[in-house]
Formats: sequence, C-alpha cells, structure tokens
Amino acid sequence: MNKILPTIFHGPWAYWIGAIILGVLNILVLIVRREPWGITYNIALWGEWIGTNLGVLNDRGLTIHNLMAATGTYLNLGLILGALWATLVASQVRFKPIRDKKFFFSALIGGLLMGYGARIAYGCNIGALLNGIASSSLTGWIFAIAVFSGAWLGSKLLLKYLM
Repeated sequence: MNKILPTIFHGPWAYWIGAIILGVLNILVLIVRREPWGITYNIALWGEWIGTNLGVLNDRGLTIHNLMAATGTYLNLGLILGALWATLVASQVRFKPIRDKKFFFSALIGGLLMGYGARIAYGCNIGALLNGIASSSLTGWIFAIAVFSGAWLGSKLLLKYLM
C-alpha cells in the first residue's frame, strides 16, 4: 500500500495499466454522452470561432457560451491536462530552445497535415481508431493499419532527412 501512492503520483506506470484506464474512461464517456468521443469536431468549432472573431470567416452565430457548454471542450481540455500530468509524473518536461529551423518547420507542417487528415478522415486516433475498434467497426481496424504504416514510414523519413 505504501508504494501505490508514490507510483500513482510519481510513476512509472506500466503500459497495460494506462491501457485499462483509457479503456474504462472511453466506456464512461460513451455511457455519459451517449455518443463516442470525437476530438476533431470540437477543435474545428473552436477554429471556426477564432476565424470568425479574426474576421476571416462568416459569422454563423457560434458563441463562446456555446463552446464552453459543449462536452467536447472539457474532454479535449482533460486530454491536454492529462498528457501534461503524465509527462510531469514521468519527469519528461524539458523546455529547450529550437536548435534548427528545419525541425520547427517540419513539426509545424506535420502537425497541420495531421490535423487536416484527421478532419477529412472524420476522426483522429481517438475518434476513428479507439472508438472504431471499440464499436467493432472495420474502419477502426483499417485506420489502425494506416496509422501504424504511416508512423513507420514517417520515422524512416525522419531518420533519413532530419537526423
């Protein structure tokens, strides 16, 4: 018992424990919301609100009140805070100056392409992969194959052109 609390707050956690926790949380989200968790739709709404306030997009009546009332806002915020907590627990937080512009622009372009790809695929790794496989959807398994293939290819390209 005296090792459980330090492990919870200071790690390290076994991967299978994290997988079980994510699975249980995914089931709870499905029960409470009565729909699977989707990240990219809510991010698109926030992007639309920002674009409208910058004068780039036409106003469709989306307000900050609507965004704050959306459950996806809190789920996405929880994901970000949970990832931050996990890196803090693992003592992996390090702020380093950007060494090379090539790394910065490749990360920026890669992030934009991932976001765009998630929107046109109607889901990211949570919406399309985790929820897809959990609901026994063939598209979830196809998405898994595509994600792992893309990650493998991306790592090869990263090693060849950026390292």
